[in-house]
Amino acid sequence: MKTRLKTESKRLKKTKAQQGKQCAAGPRCWDDVNLRLARLGEIERQMEALSARMNHKVAELKQRTLEAGKDLEREQESLRNQIERFYWAHRKEVLAGGSKSVELPFGRLGARCSRSVVVEDAASALEWLLSSGFHRYLRTRTEIDREAIRSVLLARNGSGGESAELLRCPSIGLRESEEFWYAVDPAGGGALSATGRGAEHLRK
Repeated sequence: MKTRLKTESKRLKKTKAQQGKQCAAGPRCWDDVNLRLARLGEIERQMEALSARMNHKVAELKQRTLEAGKDLEREQESLRNQIERFYWAHRKEVLAGGSKSVELPFGRLGARCSRSVVVEDAASALEWLLSSGFHRYLRTRTEIDREAIRSVLLARNGSGGESAELLRCPSIGLRESEEFWYAVDPAGGGALSATGRGAEHLRK
């Protein structure tokens, strides 16, 4: 039994080696193209398996790192709180020295004035700024919706007039190009898996 398995394994390795040599040169017929599709399917399966193993190892490593870092984070937060409480408790002592900060051999600490804008009701503030003419304090982000334009231009029974109006813009156009795609049939039974640029045409 073991001898037969070893023989089969050697045969498969030899077949793969022969396929690799045959695929090294360009295809000379459709059978050669089919051979390359088979090899592409095998490569994709191997890459998916490698990616799955990598993701599994990354997840395990991330989980171990997070667990190991929890104790450090808790200690870090505790030390920060202790130092801050001590500073505020002795702030008068610090200010008496003519400064808001203290310099120690292993670091510095202190307090600084911080100012930030507080908006309690964004909607009412926005309305007030608009009605008061303070437009310069409002920020609006505008960008081109390429997908919406593409949908209108490609619509079979769509807005013909609107499409024409859009195409009047000298900076907007519809570019057409032929994109190569291929689909691998892993089992050879018609279950195609579209791959490559333009492969979405096969899925539609």
